[in-house]
Amino acid sequence: MEEDLQQLALDVEMLNIIQTTRYLHPRPFVTKCGQLSLLMDYAANPELHGRFIDMVRISPAMFCALLSMIEQNPVFQNSSTNGQAPVEVQLAVMLYRMGRFGNANDVQDVARICGVSEGSKECEKEWVDSKLGFRGLWREGYLMYDGTIVVLYQRPGQDGTSYFTRKSNYGLNAQVWS
Repeated sequence: MEEDLQQLALDVEMLNIIQTTRYLHPRPFVTKCGQLSLLMDYAANPELHGRFIDMVRISPAMFCALLSMIEQNPVFQNSSTNGQAPVEVQLAVMLYRMGRFGNANDVQDVARICGVSEGSKECEKEWVDSKLGFRGLWREGYLMYDGTIVVLYQRPGQDGTSYFTRKSNYGLNAQVWS
């Protein structure tokens, strides 16, 4: 009986620790130094625009146009003491991630390359929930994206390297949303 009471006391103590502590083990600081700063260098030099397109899959002019259309949206405003990343960084991260597939689209890899936290992915999920009104359904697989490569006959003349696929041919990535 006394042994059971001791085990119960240990269980209650452990439950209290779990409820009052966010993490049970200390978390190391993760240095974040991404490569998104290269985008501005690539955008500034017309000879490097191909590298810009390789990273975010659109031209610098299209990036600026898209940025000007979304930067005033209230979703990018924050009254919290924890400020948001600049809109151009959020856009670049989203475009970078959308341009990847398979293992290259891993949240940790994208976070490492872009110099952001893996947890920022949750912000994207919340935005989809609040803006599209599907609240949770898309997370359960009712709504999904799928894609396939449409193989091209030959390398495109302009920005051809951007169309080189992981299967060693040139193609377009067709995305379908259902």
